[in-house]
This record gives sequence, structure tokens and C-alpha cells, in this order.
Amino acid sequence: MIKLFQFKLCPFSRRVRFTLEEYNISFVTIDEIIWNKRKEFLAINPAGTLPVLIDEADDIIINNYAIIEYIEEKFSQPLNGTSLISGNLKAKAEIRRLVDWYDNKFYNEVSKIILRELIDKYYMKNRTEDKSPNMESLRIAQENSIYHFEYLSHLISTRRWIAGDAISQADIAAATHISCLDYLNKIDWDKWSEIKNWYARIKSRPSFSSILEDRLAGFQPPNHYSNPDF
Repeated sequence: MIKLFQFKLCPFSRRVRFTLEEYNISFVTIDEIIWNKRKEFLAINPAGTLPVLIDEADDIIINNYAIIEYIEEKFSQPLNGTSLISGNLKAKAEIRRLVDWYDNKFYNEVSKIILRELIDKYYMKNRTEDKSPNMESLRIAQENSIYHFEYLSHLISTRRWIAGDAISQADIAAATHISCLDYLNKIDWDKWSEIKNWYARIKSRPSFSSILEDRLAGFQPPNHYSNPDF
């Protein structure tokens, strides 16, 4: 069976999980606390990063992008006759553009900062003097999120899904980053009704249910987190 080394509040791990579930592929997750630098894990991935997938043949695939492309090429068409990166060349390019937007621009400007200040520092609190969240960094991330949510609202107002008429890897990338922020109660949903409606559709998908069940010791999500209807 496929094994996925992951961390519950890693958006890239969540993206792989969401994709595997969309294709109804059986897998098991192995929670990895990367800050522990476990020797057995470093032997698998010397970079010490997540996610890491080990397939049925014990082949090791490292890196979010590589894993997603592997899943798309190996499982999407044979199992489902469709793909989460589908359409003509222009449509596929738009999906990949938006995936890059969320996995790079949104991540670096918003989710990486929030996760670093709240999660990374929590796990590193006994190994560094810088233990408390930097409130100015969190303020900047929240400020940056306004621009991103305005752009997402624009996309949703002109399309059924983020990249077009069908759910795609663009939606999966956006949703998994947003889900991490939502777990940490960093989204004021009253301000973003269009995004809230889109995210409710994401939350209602069976493939997303395990993400809504995630719980991380030391961090309790808001009550609405696991409710598909908010």
C-alpha cells in the first residue's frame, strides 16, 4: 500500500492527501515531526522535507510537485478517465499557473509566515531562544492575505471553480493552504462570502473529510472548522 509521510498542518501534505482521496487511492499516512530530524526519515529524504510518498514498489517520490505529477500520470486516467489537470493546453497552463500562485506566492506571503510563527516555533520552543510568535510578522501575513482573498473572490465570481468549469489541482492547492489558516482561525469568513461558498463546496466533498478530522496536539480548531456548512 502507498505510504505518505506527512504533517497534519502542512498544506503540501494535505494537497497530496486530497488528490489521493479524489482518485479513491488507498494509502496510509505516517505523521512526521520534521523538527525532530529523525534519522530513519532523513535516510529516506536527506532534505528532511514533507511530503514524501512511497509507492507499492517501494519507490520513493519526494516533493509536492513531483508527487502530484506522479499521481496524475499513474492514476488519474487509468482509474477515473479524467484528471485534475485537464482540458486543452491553455486550460492546463492556467491550472498550473494557479497551483504555482498558491504553492509559492500565497505560501511565501501568507501561510508560510503564519505556520512558522505559530507551528514551527511551538515545536522548536525547547531548541531556540525565539519562542514567541512575532506579532508584526503575523500582522503582515494577515495584511497580505487581503490581496490574495480579493483575487480569489474575483476568480470565483467569474468561474465555477478557480481555474474553470471543473474542480482541478488549482482548487486543491488553494483549499489546502486555506484549510491550514482556517484550522488556526486566521480567516474572517464574514468578509469573504464568495470564498466561503466555494470552500463549503470543497468541505462537502468526501475526499476532504479526513482533512476536516485532523487534530494537532496543542492546537484546537474553531468550531466551524469541521462543519461543511460552516
